[in-house]
Amino acid sequence: MSVLIPRPAPHGGRLEERVVHDRELGKKLAKGCAASFDIRATLDENGVPVRNVYREIMSICYGFFSPVEGSMKKAEVERILKERRLLNEWVFPYPLVFDITEEELKDLGVTVGDRLLLRLKGKPFAILDIDEIWRIDDPEDLAHRTFGTPEANPEVVNEPFNAKMPGWVIYKNLSPVVLAGKYRIINEPTFLPPFDKFWYPPLKSRAEYDRRGWRTVINHQTRNVPHVGHEFLMKDAAYTGDLEPCHGIQVNAIIGVKRPGDYPDEAIIEGHAAVNEGGYIKPERHIVTFTLWDMRYGNPLESMLHGIIRQNMGCTHHMFGRDHAAVGEYYDMYATQTLWSKGIPSYGFPDAITEVPYGLHIRPQNMREFWYCPVCNEIAYSECCGHTKEKQKFSGSFVRGMVAEGLFPPKVIFRPEVYKVIVKWWKHFDYPFCNPKYVKEKEQRLEVDLPDMDI
Repeated sequence: MSVLIPRPAPHGGRLEERVVHDRELGKKLAKGCAASFDIRATLDENGVPVRNVYREIMSICYGFFSPVEGSMKKAEVERILKERRLLNEWVFPYPLVFDITEEELKDLGVTVGDRLLLRLKGKPFAILDIDEIWRIDDPEDLAHRTFGTPEANPEVVNEPFNAKMPGWVIYKNLSPVVLAGKYRIINEPTFLPPFDKFWYPPLKSRAEYDRRGWRTVINHQTRNVPHVGHEFLMKDAAYTGDLEPCHGIQVNAIIGVKRPGDYPDEAIIEGHAAVNEGGYIKPERHIVTFTLWDMRYGNPLESMLHGIIRQNMGCTHHMFGRDHAAVGEYYDMYATQTLWSKGIPSYGFPDAITEVPYGLHIRPQNMREFWYCPVCNEIAYSECCGHTKEKQKFSGSFVRGMVAEGLFPPKVIFRPEVYKVIVKWWKHFDYPFCNPKYVKEKEQRLEVDLPDMDI
């Protein structure tokens, strides 16, 4: 007998949808701004984009990050760094700020109480009502405090973060001046192909699940094209525990700057769509979506954000596997599962994140490591197969190595339809994986276009 599981309310109690749909009102708000600013990328020491704040603005204003409403005040950032909570008590993992240089502040001439027009691709995009202007005294210290240290977080942090960790690089390279205040999008952008087909912000996703009659929805977090191991993970998670089985499987891809060696965003989103279109997971029970976010690779902290995003989208469950949203060996392999099963006191969670006050209500589905067994000729958990000497690990590096050599992987690794998507975008970009050239070119086109707005 299945257990009745109610769809969780949005994190914070309600969705923050901060988008002006009335074009004339948008123009009026734009005309009332004291100054305008062209949004630019955050660059690393080599001039390569690592973040564009427009993605944070989109995710805040469309409700993915509810209850966050804008760029954070200094007191809120300090609360997050110490307790991983917003000033209104709700848990949240990361500082989110609109940062500029001292020279840019001087040129803008804005102060507290002013409204700033934010331009994207040279066109009006959003407004920021400035409630506070504060300084980041030491960006490197902010980067360390954002992710933790082995001394401060011994339960899960194995080694100090450095320039090989993309999230650390983002915070290390923030500009010193923060304009804090609420955002509103006043000129709604449209998504470029192939992203336009997969845009399901929380209000739309919740309505879609109602339309499909899905009461239970489990989310698969991804920054990768799907190999058959991912497919196994989704199918297995959807039939485990209290789901019996779940009504829907949501894939939510993270679209934005990612580390070198990850696949291009276009290949990721279309690769997952190929699983759906090929019927490898029943299309009636499977949907592909995305969220705009420049990955921080923060393992347990990233999983907290992922839980917030998917709870806001209306999911009841979230699957978490080994090394969730991680890079390198900075974190313990199962740090995310520790957060969701018993808590991480040094981050402010003495109990599981679903058991603390003002915590999350989406349920974790913690998955163990799986392998390919050539004897059984199938993917299985290591505990379930007796051929321990023969088992072969699903290595992303090994799979990428095959792709880089132009070898067509066997069907046990990639569905043919998925590999064709990889090759399609390989031919388009002339390389199969993210690299500085791809990131720089994408910064010019982004994922959206904006309509003209005369003001």
